[in-house]
Amino acid sequence: MRFGVVIVTCNRRELLSECLDCVLSQTLPFAQIIVVDNHSTDGSKEYLDHLARRQSSLKVFHMKENLGGAGGFAVGIKKIMETSCDWFLIIDDDAMIERTYMEKLAAAVRGTDYLACSGKVMTEGKIDTLHRRRLVNSCLMFFKPVEEEEYRQNTFEYDISTFCGLCLKTSLAIKAGLPRADYFIWFDDAEYCLRFRRYSSILNVNSAVLNHKTKPSRANSVCWKNYYGFRNAIDMGKRYSTHPSIYLLYIYVNHTAHIILDSFWLIWRNRRDERRYRRQIYMDVLKGIRQKKSGKDSRYLPGR
Repeated sequence: MRFGVVIVTCNRRELLSECLDCVLSQTLPFAQIIVVDNHSTDGSKEYLDHLARRQSSLKVFHMKENLGGAGGFAVGIKKIMETSCDWFLIIDDDAMIERTYMEKLAAAVRGTDYLACSGKVMTEGKIDTLHRRRLVNSCLMFFKPVEEEEYRQNTFEYDISTFCGLCLKTSLAIKAGLPRADYFIWFDDAEYCLRFRRYSSILNVNSAVLNHKTKPSRANSVCWKNYYGFRNAIDMGKRYSTHPSIYLLYIYVNHTAHIILDSFWLIWRNRRDERRYRRQIYMDVLKGIRQKKSGKDSRYLPGR
């Protein structure tokens, strides 16, 4: 079994350096390391080029613009599929895999029919259940995180994974194709899992541990990413809901209610700018359903 890894990075040189240290110190070495640099301007390019000259297994691809996580992973997975790797791991630059991560995944899937596997994600010393979810309502597209209790078992099966430590058999990726680059960011991983769900469920190996270095966002916070999250979730629902018309009705009611509530709360000064910004996101998302928008939106660029 030959394993590869796809890493997408953008302007996080320190995290990237730590991530690659973890990748290069695996007890089961990677045969191929693919790094997609999403137009970094913080010295990551020079660091990667220097490292690639010393590591023959490392291949770096510098993008001319920020393609978002979705675009970056689409490029990286395409490149890894062109190698001789049987399996490949997918991670961002903030994912620090323990030394035995790949060894434990390989041992768990060897001799089984599983085509996808993953490990346990820890954030600030606690299990981050948001990365491993099950589809609980295929009409309204509701997902439920796997409960902490199941992490006490050796393994469990589930439906939807983020790209934080997900490992795929290359033959599965060939069947499923590439992630949706036009999603730009968020839900590209969920859509990808729904696409290959008919071929294999995902096996989570709880002894394989990944430390996720990005701190969780403040509850109820809102930023530019929310626009893509709402927009892409709707597109995914239209594609995979068992009753798309009912799903869209639910979306219109839900988003309209949020617009009304945020308009009402604007009467008070508490978090007024945030509520106004969130209301605008909901309004733009609803307009976009009719316009079928995709790709990067100039109104919602990274850092906004």
